[in-house]
Amino acid sequence: MQNKGQNSRVRLIHGGSMKQVVESVIKTLLQEYGEEWLSDGDANERFVAESHIVLSEVDGAHLIGDPSVEDGRVKINIWVDEPLVDILAADQLAFDLFSRISEELFYTERVIDQKTVNYPFVTGSARHGHAGAIVLSGPHAADFAQRFQVRTTGSTRFHA
Repeated sequence: MQNKGQNSRVRLIHGGSMKQVVESVIKTLLQEYGEEWLSDGDANERFVAESHIVLSEVDGAHLIGDPSVEDGRVKINIWVDEPLVDILAADQLAFDLFSRISEELFYTERVIDQKTVNYPFVTGSARHGHAGAIVLSGPHAADFAQRFQVRTTGSTRFHA
């Protein structure tokens, strides 16, 4: 999904606040497949159980606790075991994870917070879908996030 030729990972600005494109993609999928598309609790539980199994042995990262479903959204917390040297390394790790859990339909974007790298996503099939986020955490993710923010904003985040 492209927005006037721009990278699909950009966020749209509405009224001065950032809006994740993934939410627009979810709205479109709900219009196409119906409001119940994301609300199949059994499908979400199977997705979480399968995610736990296939994400248990990923090189360079491991699960923090079990994947969970909160308010109909899947949350998968990942501890990054090795330094993320650049944005490609972060994306490569995330897409290694997604390659194991994504279904027929799939969309994600990258959101870099102060100490984490988040990948909100939506995936599914014509029958049901799953929305949520993979959150890359730990000292290596926090170090990368800080370096990225310093590079893009010039801020060092020091407060007296």
